[in-house]
Amino acid sequence: MSLRKYLKLLFMLMLVTAMACGGGKEVVEEEDLGEDDHAAPTAAAGGEAGGGAPAAAPAAVADAATVAGLVKFEGAAPKGAPLQMGADPFCQSQHSTPAPNDEVVVGAGGELANVLVYVKNAPAGAAVKTPAVLDQRGCQYFPHVTAVQVGQPIQIKNSDATLHNVHAMPAVNSQFNEGQPVQGMVSTKKFDKVEMKPFRIKCDVHGWMKSYMAVLPHSYHGVSQANGTFSIANLPPGSYTLVAWHEKYGEQEQQVTVGPKESKQVTFTFQG
Repeated sequence: MSLRKYLKLLFMLMLVTAMACGGGKEVVEEEDLGEDDHAAPTAAAGGEAGGGAPAAAPAAVADAATVAGLVKFEGAAPKGAPLQMGADPFCQSQHSTPAPNDEVVVGAGGELANVLVYVKNAPAGAAVKTPAVLDQRGCQYFPHVTAVQVGQPIQIKNSDATLHNVHAMPAVNSQFNEGQPVQGMVSTKKFDKVEMKPFRIKCDVHGWMKSYMAVLPHSYHGVSQANGTFSIANLPPGSYTLVAWHEKYGEQEQQVTVGPKESKQVTFTFQG
């Protein structure tokens, strides 16, 4: 074979090889593109449906306002008899002194605790996926008063080494009655209907145990603490009706108007 023919043949082989490599490269790029096109809709669908991942916290309201305040008690504070827990030695052993009755809790300066304060006419809020927790500890319910949102998970825990029986008594939602014989047990419940008037949750084993719960269509609520204070944050500007509810002294209403980014202070006074 002459040198010219050899070079010509070598050139043709190099050209064919180059074309083949180029064709292979195009196939790889099309496959990569196909995978990307497939992955993008999957991610988007997962985002809309949740994809099993925890939901993100609701976005903050633009120009959100805050309503905070104080709940006071006027008059002679009642002195409730301490809780008698002798029927269950375990319960009694959890308290060095008799546990005080938590029906009316008044501070030294007349501060009233365990008052639920909520917005009566607030816009419906985004769904809350973070569970509310109701704990049975020392043969008492904690918290004593709370509010949850419609559909929000509620984790009911037994932190005691004794039998409890959780009996929820709503008027609108379905009741439930469930035993928790083992320390550390957790039952998850939820309510699917609005029930703004708080209902009682009791223990059928220990008659002194009680808690109150309301089911709201939004998350604009608070409960007064031992110092009587409460706070409702992230509220859209507007005019609202505030409701303050106490298990013994009933409820009061008060009108409030808040502007963009305003912090408004209010006071509720209950009389004994």
